[in-house]
Amino acid sequence: MRCASVVPSLKGETPLPSSVSSFRAPDWVPSISSGGRAVLDHLLRTGGASQASLSQVLDLSQPSVARLVGTFHAAGIVALSERTPGVRGHPSVQVTLAPDYAFAIGVTLVGDAVGITILDLAGKVRGARTIGLSDMAPVSVLEALRTLKTALIAEAGIDPARIIGAGAGVSGFLVPGEPSRFNPPTQLAGWASLDVAAALGAALALPMLSENDGIAATVAEGLVGVGRTCRNFGYCHLTNGFGGGLTVDGRVVQGRLGNAGDFGGVLWLLGGLYPSLDTLHASVRAAGGPDEGVEAMVRRVCLDTPGVAQWVREAAKSIGQLAFLLGHMVASEKVVIGGRLPAPIAAALARETILPATPMRNDMPFPLPAVVPTEVPGDAVGIGAAMLPLRKAFFLEQG
Repeated sequence: MRCASVVPSLKGETPLPSSVSSFRAPDWVPSISSGGRAVLDHLLRTGGASQASLSQVLDLSQPSVARLVGTFHAAGIVALSERTPGVRGHPSVQVTLAPDYAFAIGVTLVGDAVGITILDLAGKVRGARTIGLSDMAPVSVLEALRTLKTALIAEAGIDPARIIGAGAGVSGFLVPGEPSRFNPPTQLAGWASLDVAAALGAALALPMLSENDGIAATVAEGLVGVGRTCRNFGYCHLTNGFGGGLTVDGRVVQGRLGNAGDFGGVLWLLGGLYPSLDTLHASVRAAGGPDEGVEAMVRRVCLDTPGVAQWVREAAKSIGQLAFLLGHMVASEKVVIGGRLPAPIAAALARETILPATPMRNDMPFPLPAVVPTEVPGDAVGIGAAMLPLRKAFFLEQG
């Protein structure tokens, strides 16, 4: 299923950003117009659609849609199923993404753990694994990632030749300069002087893109989580530190250098508890918990674990302040509790969070966001990171 045909551009389409064309996908990946990307993006988000409906929802003519779908089908990018009645009684073919046409790898690099996620073209996780490491030096991490990649590809039973590239979600904020570098937490200090994307790409023998882990997780939340029904949300990324991301009108906000959503700095200014896995770990240890690393704690901790309830009460105050600010500053509809926090604890933290209230005006309050737990099944950073090369090659580059 190798094809180098080019999907025709539609008359009047806006040219793609230069960042799309600069990504070196394999030669068998066709060049796709913005109209074609809109079609594939819609199929990704909806899981499939009738050919007749595509022209209605995407502002494309029926002949253009037919030409695009035909080209995609010939290339093996989409699959066509039995026809169903259209809006006027005429049969319409169902179009879905062909999941095995292409795959991408997502790398998670956080304070005390590394992980790999394999995503197919339809956005389904085909394999994922995260391991804790006591030594997060580059040499140790790169060796672990090579081993994980080989094992997961074999377990997933995918064709490695169909992997178009990899993305990485990295803890830390980006600093000025070329190539882009991260200023990571203390546990990842050995990575501060490296071109992270180049180092990871060389180790995995794949073209590599990199992103802040909070923004990578926000991309995943927009694709397979809360973003399916909400276009304006703040994402709280609880890992060894605390960060996040912003989605406004369906787009992930990057800001200067890609550092938008660094909520940890906001909470540092406000004071109070820093809601992270490190502070949860400290609370559990202070309550008599075992001497173990954060990743080990995450795998066994629950609501009944001594120290958890107290941490939830204090963390809820900080989340409430942040949600209040997001409601007033960017009009978020929801604030999502995500990251590596176990799902029951994330749900408890969302329930416990109460936002401050401004005075009523004309007997009406200011509309503030709801605080909700993540809806992403699995490692949000890995899923979002894997979407980076897939978006470059096939989809619209948005949240």
